[in-house]
Amino acid sequence: MPGSTEVADVTDPERPARRTGGRSARVQDQVEGAALAVLLDAGYSGLTIRAVAQAAGVAETTVYRRWPTVGDLAAAALLRLAARGNPIPDTGSLVEDLRLLLTQVTELLARPEVLRVVRSAVVAEGDAARHARNAFFQQRFAASSVIVERAIARGELPPDTDGLRLIESLVGPAYMRALFGYREIDDDFVESSIASVLATVR
Repeated sequence: MPGSTEVADVTDPERPARRTGGRSARVQDQVEGAALAVLLDAGYSGLTIRAVAQAAGVAETTVYRRWPTVGDLAAAALLRLAARGNPIPDTGSLVEDLRLLLTQVTELLARPEVLRVVRSAVVAEGDAARHARNAFFQQRFAASSVIVERAIARGELPPDTDGLRLIESLVGPAYMRALFGYREIDDDFVESSIASVLATVR
């Protein structure tokens, strides 16, 4: 029509799709990697928005937009640390999955720099520190509870088994021993922990 303006069809399959992720994903990776590096180097008390922004090579406002508090940064860094090289086990056997999971936890806590960070985060006071602790344990334990869901599907556990509670009961003593250093963590500890936990649900 005269005077009309042709409008492109946004649903046209020939139209290039808008990219998602990209720079945003790269920035997230940079910031979380920097937060972990600062945390391991300076401990929880040395973790600041400014230090992380400088280490990541981004503006402080970029960090604040996604991680508004130090607690958010600490939680992201701790989750990255726990997940790095430690995928949730999926061997097809409940006992073997639990053995691998607990071994991952004990080996992680055996690293001096990791134990230093965990200890500093545990004793730190304030809402940010509490948020970091809660977010880390809730998200990591929730992710690990898929082990229980798979075991239920295979018929290895009763259908009403509380996955989150089982994982907490399994790894909780490892954190206690590592944090307070009052008893050694060895192979016998891993096996006896698994046996004790499974005895309560079978």
